[in-house]
Amino acid sequence: MKILIVDDNNDKIQEIINSFPEHIRDSIDTAESSGSAQCFFSKCIYDLAIIDLALPRRDKEKPIENEGVELIQSINEFDWFKKPKKVLAITQYDNLEKQYTEKLKEFGVTLHHYDGTNNIQEIISYQYSLLTKSKEQIEFLFDIVIVVALEEEAMPLINDPVFQWDEKKHFGLDDVGIRTCKYRIEDKYFQLALVILPRMGLVTSAITTTRVVNFLKPKYIIMPGICAGIKSEVGVGDLIVANPSWEWQTGKWKGENFAIEPYQLTVDQSLIRLVNELANTNVLSRIWSETESKRPEYKPKLHIGPVVSGSSVISNEKMMGELKTQHRKLLGLEMEIFGVYAACINSHIKPQFIAFKSVCDFGNEEKEDGYHKFCCEISAIFCKEFIKKILINM
Repeated sequence: MKILIVDDNNDKIQEIINSFPEHIRDSIDTAESSGSAQCFFSKCIYDLAIIDLALPRRDKEKPIENEGVELIQSINEFDWFKKPKKVLAITQYDNLEKQYTEKLKEFGVTLHHYDGTNNIQEIISYQYSLLTKSKEQIEFLFDIVIVVALEEEAMPLINDPVFQWDEKKHFGLDDVGIRTCKYRIEDKYFQLALVILPRMGLVTSAITTTRVVNFLKPKYIIMPGICAGIKSEVGVGDLIVANPSWEWQTGKWKGENFAIEPYQLTVDQSLIRLVNELANTNVLSRIWSETESKRPEYKPKLHIGPVVSGSSVISNEKMMGELKTQHRKLLGLEMEIFGVYAACINSHIKPQFIAFKSVCDFGNEEKEDGYHKFCCEISAIFCKEFIKKILINM
């Protein structure tokens, strides 16, 4: 198990180290500043990172109250860092605890108060036992499960002879259409599954993905498909990687005003890095050049950014404009991704997850289906190439 402690107090570092079993203490890495921690995060995926909120920016400098928060945000947002599997934040300052507890929850990080006693040892010992238990108990049955909302999104993958899908019922998932196959890469075989949701929408995507994850125990969940795009930001046929995703209808109506309360979920940066590597191979241009489907005028581009999910189909330009106010960099809108992400995060299996969808319209009154086939095709083929990328790197 790889562990990193980021703190500039040597006594506290030693106290944390002593919280772990003796046989792993010598292998624990330590960093005394955010700068030196970034070097560690650029080289290794840690099972656990323990980060103090008040850190120096560089070794031997004075600590800055929120530098640990900035570090946590950076390792979540920038793809040159390898995001740790679990992060614990600690602070001895009451004002920092009040100020940053909710913000850190957005990154899936719990903030613990350090009171100068052995309470930190109790916290670390408990978290270590959880990590150890999860590593011992989870036996993954599938390497990758692909989840799509529509049959038309699945057809390019179903018809691709490289997969040789076998369609059969699975105990506990009798009502869900599941295809499985053994997929060979470099003399190694991997287990894949393809799931078509029974219906569109957030509720179905969350419930079905939860059931699929618990029964099939995949290492990765991938969702390709089609979506609406923000006209000023993307073009028809462009592929959007949803990072982050949230539900646009979550919040509170007060009179005629709606106050959004977004709970944003983000993709692991290791997958974002693989997406960028694949995009640099010009795979999108090749698909655009070789397709026999009706294609858009311009070659598609890859975008990584905010995509919002909701339970309603939108064909209204004014409403799309209102959604743009929820995030100034919003790229797209669809109906399932947030449910898939939430199911993965809240499962004890905790598979890594990513969704990318191709823009087939702009959610306005001119909404039409002329590019559906091409958009399903480009998303599915990108998914196939991305699967290769993941499996080669496993």
